[in-house]
Order: sequence, then structure tokens, then C-alpha cells
Amino acid sequence: MKQYKKLSRTEMQFMELIWNHPEGITSSEIYPLFPQTMGAKSTLLRRIIKKGYARSEQIGKYTFYYPMVKRLEYEKLTLNAELEKKMGIELKTLFANLCGKESLSEEQNLKLEKLFEELSKKNE
Repeated sequence: MKQYKKLSRTEMQFMELIWNHPEGITSSEIYPLFPQTMGAKSTLLRRIIKKGYARSEQIGKYTFYYPMVKRLEYEKLTLNAELEKKMGIELKTLFANLCGKESLSEEQNLKLEKLFEELSKKNE
């Protein structure tokens, strides 16, 4: 599993905007939407990039931001981290236990991943 680094509430607001623009969004489009100072906005975006959830690309005078992790992936990472923290168990292990098994096979894990993807598409 990818290492989980939680986004702050404000970072999450910025990331929501980036997820809503998978084709890329410029800093000049992002900045007017938030009340923080320019320096604070830049810092927040750098933190999101450092955590691995987005990337930036300089094209001419514009800086574009692109998601590196799908929203569903982040939500799964968050859920797994919370389950680990509170119950000491991963999501796939929880599903296996609910089915009376100790663990899922590789094929079952893939089916579970597919199910997550299907369910997330219905919510988009």
C-alpha cells in the first residue's frame, strides 16, 4: 500500500479543486478561489505535491497542477489508515474477516479493487 500522508482540511479543499480538473488547473485559476495570502497558497500547493497527491508543471508563464492520486485512492488510504489506527486492521482484512476468512486471495483482492472502482464511478 502507498504510504499515507493525511491532507489538512485546507489542503483537502485545494486538492478537491485539482481532482475536479484532471486535465490540469493553473495557479491563476486556483488563487482567486481562496482567501489565504499568495505565499500561503503556494505553500499549501507545495505541501500537496510533497505528499505525492499532485504534481506541477510550468508551461510558459503558467504553473499547472495535476492530480497524481485519484480521489478514490485517497479515500481508501484514509479509510485504511483510520482502520489501522482504531482497530489495527486493513480494509481488505476486514472484508475477509466479515466473510469468515483470515485473508483474501489475490484474485479476491482484485475483485474488491474492481468493486471499489465501480462504486466510485457511480458517485462521480
